Amino acid sequence: MEPIASKTISTLNKNDGFTLIEVVVSMVIVLVGLLGLVQAMGVATSYNLKNQFRDEAVLIGEEQMADLFRLPEAAQIPFDSMSAASRIRGDRNMYGIIRSAKKVGSTSSYRLTVNVNWTHKQVPYQYEVQTMRTY
Repeated sequence: MEPIASKTISTLNKNDGFTLIEVVVSMVIVLVGLLGLVQAMGVATSYNLKNQFRDEAVLIGEEQMADLFRLPEAAQIPFDSMSAASRIRGDRNMYGIIRSAKKVGSTSSYRLTVNVNWTHKQVPYQYEVQTMRTY
């Protein structure tokens, strides 16, 4: 009869631990998961930056509309195009601003319009604000 201690040690040596193939396969699975996570972070960052540009355009458009709204009726003449620099850190994007005031009918009402244009990754975007003003 074989001693119990030697039998247990010999079976443990054969079945103990991971093989090299198991380790490599598990590393590949973890790597694929991490690459997917990195890709998801890139997409989320891109959407966040796009929303920041849009929020900046909304802020610029609302500021310009408030400036138009304060002007007297005599000042409602064709306006020159303007540009504004982005306030987002690290961004060199410029926003194009086009303001207009058009008389509506024979009344003293005007339709005030502000267009804000910008590009991100060679894709043009536009935000427009319109309101009516009666003097």
